Amino acid sequence: MADLSAAPVLSEDEHAQALLQQQVALFEHALAAQPEQDAQQTQALNQAYARISGLRSPVPGLWLVVDARQQVRHANEQAGRLLGIQCRALPGRPLAELLPDAAELLRQVEAHSDGAINVETRFRHYDGEWVPVLLSMALEQNSDGKTEYVLVGIDLRERRQMELQLRQAQKLEAMGSLAAGMAHEINTPLQFLSDNLGFIDDSCGELLTVLALACREAVPNGALAQALARLDGDFMQAQLPQALRRSHDGVRRVRDIVNSLRSFAHPGEVAVPEDLAQLMDQAVTMTAHDLRQVAEVVQVLESVPLVRCRRDLILQVLINLLTNAAHAIAERQRQRPGQGHVTLSLRLHGDGQQVRLSVSDDGCGIDEAIRHRVFDPFFTTKAVGQGTGQGLAISRSLIVEQHGGALWWEPVADGGTTFVIELPVSEDAS
Repeated sequence: MADLSAAPVLSEDEHAQALLQQQVALFEHALAAQPEQDAQQTQALNQAYARISGLRSPVPGLWLVVDARQQVRHANEQAGRLLGIQCRALPGRPLAELLPDAAELLRQVEAHSDGAINVETRFRHYDGEWVPVLLSMALEQNSDGKTEYVLVGIDLRERRQMELQLRQAQKLEAMGSLAAGMAHEINTPLQFLSDNLGFIDDSCGELLTVLALACREAVPNGALAQALARLDGDFMQAQLPQALRRSHDGVRRVRDIVNSLRSFAHPGEVAVPEDLAQLMDQAVTMTAHDLRQVAEVVQVLESVPLVRCRRDLILQVLINLLTNAAHAIAERQRQRPGQGHVTLSLRLHGDGQQVRLSVSDDGCGIDEAIRHRVFDPFFTTKAVGQGTGQGLAISRSLIVEQHGGALWWEPVADGGTTFVIELPVSEDAS
């Protein structure tokens, strides 16, 4: 009987590699031996390929084997999911189709002393989208002594989104500090201006009474009558009250802006019951500059219970949706002039357990070819430098993950778009 005591004990990884090489060899032999397979053989080959790709399924991402001609030989299921194509359709494809920088990166692998590099790069998804990947590339020799490249990659989209959210939070924090300082600096002279306007208003009322009496009692052709004629008392009596009313309105608008800045400057880290109608009004105030140039804003706000939320995050989402609406209307007006309209609505939905906020515009709408990508990270239709493609992706994350709600969009008849936010009503928020 043969002595088996000296047989080497394979580690788990070595055992997996041996199985992989065995399955690959069987698979390639079957392909070479029978160019024309019947249905049973085809099924057997598919099962063999599934076993091959499954052996590397624990790899947390893409796994590719590339031959010396820079063509894909093997791929795991995660590679297919990341690239939007079945993994069995990847073998035989030039790596450059999937990884445009393939030639340069493989040259770097060959030139490196270890025959391996780690690099952040981009793969091209089947639908044309760019997928950021942390890629490890190594040069190896297969069982036949031929050169192969093994690529293992991890999808960085989620990490990039988290980094962008962190940077966004840091920017908002910095903006909040700036807004708090501005609000404080503006508030003092604003109060001074408001107090003086009140005094002027009261005094003008008395002076206009004296002016009317002087107009009636003045001696014709006397000095007082001549002075009153130059003064145009009728004009002053008609215009002074209107001028004062407009001044009071201006002060109130500035105070509203300051209050909105102060609210935005003090984000809450804990969700508390909030008046959504008030938040919507503040969002309109803070985006008034963009909206006023292109659209009329209408608010249809029903009475709803308070909703437990973080006001800074809800404000961030509403400001983003209103700004997008203004941009969409401006884009439509370049093609088809006409006054734009933005409608904000707030109402209870269903059994009263959800509140729905919607922002609707009559802008350029969303092209059917890109509708499925509206909430994708890094996707934008704006020109370079005008958008990061993160606004809607972050907004959905804030609503879904931070508040347990939902955010979606609906097309509007004759163009335009409606974005809908749905938030749960807390039992203790009423």
